Amino acid sequence: IVKSATLHNFDEIARLGVMIGDSVSVIRSGDVIPKITKVFTQRRDGLESKIAKPTLCPECLSELLDEGAFLKCQNLDCKARLVNSIIHFVSKKCLNIDGLGENIVELLFKEGKITNIESIFFLKYGDFEGLEGFKEKKINNLLSAIENAKKCPLSRFITALGIEHIGEVAAKKLAQSFGFEWFMQSYEAYANLEGFGTQMAKSLEEFTHVNANRIQHFYEILHLEDEKKELIINDNISNKTFVITGTLSKSRDHFKELIESFGAKVSSSVSKKTDFVLYGSEAGSKLEKAQSLGVKCINEAEFNALLGGDDEV
Repeated sequence: IVKSATLHNFDEIARLGVMIGDSVSVIRSGDVIPKITKVFTQRRDGLESKIAKPTLCPECLSELLDEGAFLKCQNLDCKARLVNSIIHFVSKKCLNIDGLGENIVELLFKEGKITNIESIFFLKYGDFEGLEGFKEKKINNLLSAIENAKKCPLSRFITALGIEHIGEVAAKKLAQSFGFEWFMQSYEAYANLEGFGTQMAKSLEEFTHVNANRIQHFYEILHLEDEKKELIINDNISNKTFVITGTLSKSRDHFKELIESFGAKVSSSVSKKTDFVLYGSEAGSKLEKAQSLGVKCINEAEFNALLGGDDEV
């Protein structure tokens, strides 16, 4: 007797056209998993109903992020994802709370010592007393690490929230572009950021809508460092598009950061829309292409002249 069969996701449901009450063909996929392969539409009697895609999380009733094949809950408080959210939040690339590893998080949650992410920062000495493996020195070291973690760059905090499609690089971009108001932006503002696509913007819009109050609460607990860059206006550079090629006196990241501080954009490829190609020694095909397109090519000395406001460069 087959009690259940896989339909994979809602894209597969749409592909098969399966409805509630249908007669279907089932095979043993890979000799193990019951899989629906066909719908006998000729057997329908009109009592069938469509399979509705849920819009709310069945656990916490928060709005779901709909990515076609995947439906994802982004509520930081959802019990179905809470422990993993906490483990990610305290991990090395996030708030980096030394000594608060996966096993300890699971133990503290099981014992009711932490009930959400914020409760980490309200742990006291007495919460660890009596727990296996915890002695005075270990408890004090962990409490000290938790206190030290309250002060961290804004971008690390954004990374720690575990927003779908938002990794370290994207979090840094958000922090530098919007500062502490990163979660108050529109879909369009997110989508217009360099390197951000519609999927990232949609995820951010959904996450910030669901968790705006929680983020404000975190701001009251933590001592986050603002990373927003104030743009310097330079008529020679601001709003221009640069391409960097060849070996310069400092790393490309240095020049990219410097150029972007003036509100200019750094692209990886040369086109007719490129305003300047900054080139160093051993510049190759990008320089050749720029010259063929008539794009202004400048060396490091000429770039420094632009920084100084020299309009003759």
